[in-house]
Amino acid sequence: MFEDFTLWNWLTIASLVVNLITMILVIVSLTKKRSIHVEQQASAQVAASKQTKPAEVSGVVFCRNCGNQFDSSRSSCPSCHAPR
Repeated sequence: MFEDFTLWNWLTIASLVVNLITMILVIVSLTKKRSIHVEQQASAQVAASKQTKPAEVSGVVFCRNCGNQFDSSRSSCPSCHAPR
């Protein structure tokens, strides 16, 4: 049965087997990458949903009347009660 196989036939069969193995490896690799990408997206969405609103940023201001420092979120000086 195998006596009439020439070198050309063996090389053709070998190249087909190598191509088949390569295609299987590529498909497996793409499937794994896709599942990793989906997991990363899911974890990013979970992390984004767990984020809380950032606290309001407030600075320090000086009272024009007495010169004391106080938080910029206040509307009047806590020392002399002068308006900002």
